[in-house]
Amino acid sequence: MLGPGLLADAVAPISYAVKGTALAADLWRYKSWPRPSPSARTSVLALLLAFLHDHGPCVWRHAGMPAPGRLAVVPTGCGRPGPHPLLELASPYLRLPLTPLAIRPGRQGRDLDVHRFGADQTAAGADVLLIEDSWVSGASAQSAAAALKLAGARRVAIVVIGRHIDPADPWAGTLTARLKTASFDPSKCAVHNPNQARVP
Repeated sequence: MLGPGLLADAVAPISYAVKGTALAADLWRYKSWPRPSPSARTSVLALLLAFLHDHGPCVWRHAGMPAPGRLAVVPTGCGRPGPHPLLELASPYLRLPLTPLAIRPGRQGRDLDVHRFGADQTAAGADVLLIEDSWVSGASAQSAAAALKLAGARRVAIVVIGRHIDPADPWAGTLTARLKTASFDPSKCAVHNPNQARVP
């Protein structure tokens, strides 16, 4: 259970990533190790940067911040060596100072856990943009937001590239049917219209 005020102040998924679609594949291929796909990396980066350019200001308003002053990336849980691929892709373009997040030993898992990640003192007093490639349950991203808040972050806005949907899950049946007839509209985002279906 999260304590008061530890959840992110805004969560903005860019698109649904339905299992079996091009975006879902790209979100796996852009960071596949040791041979990431260059085309998938280009696709993922373009989607993120276009969204932040067009919709970042409304996400910041929704989070109660003028603009983010720092960048963080939800760490991967699979033990891949080196910096997170999303950080490598995005940081040269976003030009925000980094607040590193690290998984604490023995805290890997799929449940919400305010102590799963640690953040350093650079979070103190900061408004942070926290980016995540795939959102399944949201536990990892919200655990990372909690770590930033516990380290003193003032506001945290999560931007997720793909909200994972598996059509085989019973709860996803109605949504998947809607998504099959929906078109991707880059002029809208989850903050503008929470019911907007976005499938590139």
